[in-house]
Amino acid sequence: MSSNFETQLFLSRPFLTRNQVKRAQQNTIGDYRGYNSKRVAIVRFLSDICTHLRFPRRTLETAVYFYLRYHLFKNFETESCYVVATSCLVLSCKEVETIKKVNDICTVSLQLRSLVKVNNEALEGLKKRVFQMELKVLEACSFDYRINDGVHIGDYIIKYGKLLGLGYDVCKLAWIVAYDVLKTELLLIVPQHVISMACIQLACELVHTPIQLANRYEEFSMDPPMCNEAYFELLDFYINSFDTCDLKDVSSEVSLEIFMDLKKKAGPEQGLQEPTAKDIDQDKYLTVSRSSSVRERRYVLSQDLLNEELAD
Repeated sequence: MSSNFETQLFLSRPFLTRNQVKRAQQNTIGDYRGYNSKRVAIVRFLSDICTHLRFPRRTLETAVYFYLRYHLFKNFETESCYVVATSCLVLSCKEVETIKKVNDICTVSLQLRSLVKVNNEALEGLKKRVFQMELKVLEACSFDYRINDGVHIGDYIIKYGKLLGLGYDVCKLAWIVAYDVLKTELLLIVPQHVISMACIQLACELVHTPIQLANRYEEFSMDPPMCNEAYFELLDFYINSFDTCDLKDVSSEVSLEIFMDLKKKAGPEQGLQEPTAKDIDQDKYLTVSRSSSVRERRYVLSQDLLNEELAD
């Protein structure tokens, strides 16, 4: 019997461009409209669990990141998405150290769906599926624990709000915008501290509070393309999905027309530079299926480690 077996080696890439995200999803999502609709429902579902169990916003944010990453590399199936979401929340609790018993999380998950009577058999069945899903979720994230380690949108809204001398009303509005962020795929594209600045910028514009951010990007370890990507993504979300946003429910002063005016004032849409279509199609990280038939799949965290592995 041959001792050779197939192995795959990947560099962890926690953030991708918009076109790279779409290319990865081509392998896993057949009906994007159905997936998008279910994704918004999953955010509400996770939010409701977090409300019941009194989890902080960072727990929800991390769970949503895990869920989005999962469906970059694992097939989207309507019947299992709630199990995936529950597993992502269990992992999120471990990642951000908001420890809660798995029994409690799974019980609330079953209660909110109201599909079956919550008894010991149903609870044990869900727990078993959640535990089986955990490794798949971690693999979809390349076992990279750096992304949600101490950097969260809400925390940075508070931090930047103080540094910029912003009032409570502006920061509160930015905090609400940050909740709507979870209905987008922005967590896959730019880091959380950049997203928080885009939330603050949009909140300032909505309440007509003048603020100059461009000359402070370097101070906050971010660059204009990243900030523009986040800002325009938020504008596009409110323009295209205004009826599903939460901002309109807490602020009577916002309207679809306001966001359309802001888009006009912002000028041509700018953001991260996209690789060419050819480069994306040749990118094995995006195009190679994460097949279970591969006996070994490993991930490294830096290009130098990858080069050393390939040189051996």
